[in-house]
Amino acid sequence: MTEPINLSASLEDYIEAISHIVDEKKVARGKDIANRLKVSRASVTEALRALSKKGLVNYEPYEV
Repeated sequence: MTEPINLSASLEDYIEAISHIVDEKKVARGKDIANRLKVSRASVTEALRALSKKGLVNYEPYEV
């Protein structure tokens, strides 16, 4: 049995935004996430790295 992944409310917001963007555009780019959440691209990068470490997103800098 796998352990539950604890996410902050902020990271949950990122997951939700990414899901909506992927539904619309097939891919979630950092700038699209930043625009949707009204945050800086640096904040998006930090969140994507955290989500990637937890195995929740595939994050490759400078890639689609």
